[in-house]
Amino acid sequence: MSAMKTFTVRELDREPAVVLKACDREGAVRIRSRNGRTYTMRPEAGPDRITAVPDIRARLAKIFPKPIPAAQSRLVDRLLAGE
Repeated sequence: MSAMKTFTVRELDREPAVVLKACDREGAVRIRSRNGRTYTMRPEAGPDRITAVPDIRARLAKIFPKPIPAAQSRLVDRLLAGE
């Protein structure tokens, strides 16, 4: 047998986070049922973290092409203050 970590179905049911962490760490784990059958669980390949950050300034420039005029900004400030 290989050095693959083996868990029972009961462990998978009661402590799934432990099994999933071991699967991530080891690359695969073996799950053994009561009748002796074994199953192999492997994590799917894919991005597990954000690798690219969107350009927020470009998005804002597209949404708001011109800044708000100072007079309009003062008017909004007064309305928010309840004046």
